Amino acid sequence: MKMYGIKTCPSVKKAKEFFDNNAINYQFIDINKEPITQEKIEYWLQFTEAKNLFNPRSKTYRDLNLKGTNLNTKTKTKLLWENNSLLKRPILEHGLNGEQKLYSGYDLTDYNEIFLSK
Repeated sequence: MKMYGIKTCPSVKKAKEFFDNNAINYQFIDINKEPITQEKIEYWLQFTEAKNLFNPRSKTYRDLNLKGTNLNTKTKTKLLWENNSLLKRPILEHGLNGEQKLYSGYDLTDYNEIFLSK
């Protein structure tokens, strides 16, 4: 599993703690050191809608005045790769049950259901 995020992000810290406490292996990719490319975002869009990758609580989201805007997918993709701080973190690429999946954000209930239920 790959976890994309920023070390100082509270949601990323919670996710890392969850996986560490449950002995679940992951590779952490710091998007400050390895920015997310347009190709990666386009790949993620095979698994989710662009709106699910946006963090509406981010300062960049507010600064760009994106609340209530109706942007097309191409514009959203461009905004996300030009402003990685818009990404909802962490973003998890995981292949549970042999099927590639994507999850963005941190929610303990979802994590328990996705990663701990057999």
